[in-house]
Amino acid sequence: MKHFLLLLLMVGFVACNQEKPKEAPVSIDTLLEQDRYEEAFAAISEMEDGPETSLLKEKAHLNYGLFLEYRDSDVTNMRDKMNGALAQYVEVLKINKDNEKAISEIEQILGIYSTFPDRSPDEAIVEELKALGFSL
Repeated sequence: MKHFLLLLLMVGFVACNQEKPKEAPVSIDTLLEQDRYEEAFAAISEMEDGPETSLLKEKAHLNYGLFLEYRDSDVTNMRDKMNGALAQYVEVLKINKDNEKAISEIEQILGIYSTFPDRSPDEAIVEELKALGFSL
């Protein structure tokens, strides 16, 4: 009996010492679906540059912009929400200047701003938008 308990104890120590299998990395698409944008950007930044990586960056920035514009309930100040969204759409257009969704969202936000003569996006964003060909 004494040998059995000693054997059981040794097996227990060995079992506890073994590394647990690592969880499979979460896909970028899953992170975006779960609105985990910082994690998605971190994962993308670790990838080797290439066409697929550029597409993922474009998709991540576009989805993040849409999230900030329409679904982010943490930021209640509309100017902050729109500045954040515009900044993401600018990043999209830096990757793909022909992204129609980013262009249409920027135009929509700028159209709303135009109805308020005393309000405009952040100056740094205005400069980036002008550099991309938008008139303000």
